[in-house]
Amino acid sequence: MIPHAARIFALGLICLLATRTHAQSEPVIELDARQIAALKITTIAAVAAETLPLSRLPAEIIAPLDATRTVSTPFAGVVASISADEGAQVRAGTPLARVHSRDFLAARAELQRSRSDAELAQSQARRDASLLDEGIIARSRADASKARAADAQARLQQARESLAAAVTPKDGAPGEYELRAPIDGRILQRAIVPGQSVAAFEAAFTIAAGNEVDLLVQAPLDHAADYAPGLGVILDDGARAEVVAVAHATTSGGQSIRLRARLADAGRWHIGQRSQVRLELRAPADAVQVPTSALIASGSTLELFIAHGQRYHAVSVERIGGDERHAIVRGALEDGDLVVNSGASALKSLRGE
Repeated sequence: MIPHAARIFALGLICLLATRTHAQSEPVIELDARQIAALKITTIAAVAAETLPLSRLPAEIIAPLDATRTVSTPFAGVVASISADEGAQVRAGTPLARVHSRDFLAARAELQRSRSDAELAQSQARRDASLLDEGIIARSRADASKARAADAQARLQQARESLAAAVTPKDGAPGEYELRAPIDGRILQRAIVPGQSVAAFEAAFTIAAGNEVDLLVQAPLDHAADYAPGLGVILDDGARAEVVAVAHATTSGGQSIRLRARLADAGRWHIGQRSQVRLELRAPADAVQVPTSALIASGSTLELFIAHGQRYHAVSVERIGGDERHAIVRGALEDGDLVVNSGASALKSLRGE
C-alpha cells in the first residue's frame, strides 16, 4: 500500500474510533493515547497577555529634540576643511570645520567701519554736550549729535552680533572662519564636505548632548486611543525605546499617527536610518497569548482547540494582535487553558470539515 493511501486509511480509522459528544455547542472529540500520538497532537498553555504587539511599523531615527544643537554656517562660502566627523565626542569650543567666505570678510570690514563711526559719533556727542553747557550751541544741535551717536552704537552692536557665531582662527587665511561645537556632546550628523559651497545659515553639524536618539514611528490609526507616553517600542535588533510623545493629528493620507520614542543608547543606529519596529500596547484584560500555529480558519472566523485530558473541543476566537510566532486573542478561553498547537488541522478533519 502506498504511503499516501496508508495515511488516508489511518485517518479514516481514527475518525471511526473518535467519540463525539453533542452535549456542548461544539462537538467534543475524544481520542486515546495511541490516536493522539498518531496525529502528533501537542498542547501548550495559553498565557494572559500583558502587551499587545503591533509589528512591522515603519520608523526613522532622528536627533532628540530636547538635547540637540544644530551648528549652521553664519556666512555663505566654501568649506575649506573638516576637523571633526560623525560619531566623535566633542567639548564645547572644539573646532569642527573652516569656511572661506567673502561675506565674512565684508562683515569684518563693516565691523571695523561701524566701530570707527561709533567712536567718532560718541566723541562728537560729548563735545556738543560740553558746548551746550557753555551756551555756545543750541540744544537741537546737541540732541542731533546724541541721536547720531546712539544710531552708530546700534549699528556697531548689529555688526558684532552678525560675527558672534563665526570665530576667526589664529592661523586662518583672510576671510576664513571656524565653526566650533556649542555644547559638550556627540556629533550625530555632518552635512558638509570640503569644497562644498554653503549658503548662510545652512546646517553643517548636529550635536547631541548625550547618546540618545529619537524614533519617529508611523502607527495605525485604528489603535489611536491606546497610544500614550510610556509604551515600549522594540527595534529589529532587540533595542528597546519608549514612547515620549503622541501626535494629535494624522499623517498624510490619514491612515497613521506619528509617535516619537526615545532610545537611550543609539548603539548602531544613525540619524536618517530606517527600521521596522514593534509597538507594545497594553493588552485588554481578557486577552491571552497562544501560538500562531494553534489558529485554524473556519469560514470567516478563527478557531483553536482546547484540550481537557484526552478530550478536545473547538472555540471561536478573535485575533487582536501578535506576530509570526504568537497571537493575541480573545474568546472562550482563559489563562492556563491547554490549546492544541500542533495537530489542530487533524482535529478539524475529525470534526467532519
